[in-house]
Amino acid sequence: MNRLTAVTLQDGLTVETVMYPYGTLCISSQAGCRMACPFCASGRKGLVRGLTAEEMLEQAQTEPKAKRITVSGIGEPLDNYEEVERFIRMSPLPVSVTTTASHPELLAKLLSLPHNGVMISLHGGSEEAHKKLVPKAPALSEIYAAISEAWKHMSVRSKKKIGLNYLPVEGINDSDEEIGLFAENAQRFPESSVHLLTLNKVQNSPFSPVSNERREEIFNFLREKGLNVRRANSFRRQEKGGCGTLWLKKYLD
Repeated sequence: MNRLTAVTLQDGLTVETVMYPYGTLCISSQAGCRMACPFCASGRKGLVRGLTAEEMLEQAQTEPKAKRITVSGIGEPLDNYEEVERFIRMSPLPVSVTTTASHPELLAKLLSLPHNGVMISLHGGSEEAHKKLVPKAPALSEIYAAISEAWKHMSVRSKKKIGLNYLPVEGINDSDEEIGLFAENAQRFPESSVHLLTLNKVQNSPFSPVSNERREEIFNFLREKGLNVRRANSFRRQEKGGCGTLWLKKYLD
């Protein structure tokens, strides 16, 4: 089972971490988030502040058995880029990062760091679907342009550490047309992997995950397009284990 830990910071803010049984610890880069993705619990209270690299390290130290760190919890890492970069450089464990590419110019810088992986959350084939799920992110065209520019200067080994995240949501981005458009763009980065995520329902959210059958159809379609597709594992599908389930607690309220 996944293990949640509440980490109270010096000013009374409390963020959550998740320890997965396979050795990965998910930590937060901010107290709150400004991105306001409508399926996500993490940004419902807005952004309070960014965390320091030392506060990220404090979260990492809650789990001495962790083998690797993923900055995939509360917050958008590129909105707190300098501290996230400091944390990556000071962490004794390998660090991966999940981002909506909120600042395309910083995405290129992030890709050049000594990270253990960068997962870019796209969640749409068309601009319309992308905006419905990640309303404050830049246009897909800007994100792909930033990846393409960085791609020119990356080794094959580095390219294999890049993941393109796609979260199928029923009635929003799960049509054949949407998946086809996403596949066309993903094919531009053949060494990368596609991460087919599972929507974990959060309280008061109107969004629903696709059926298991539809998820399997999407998986097979992307694989037939020659993409390296990965499914969310069973731990990521648990409650509090998937995309957008972590909460910020302000002064323990």
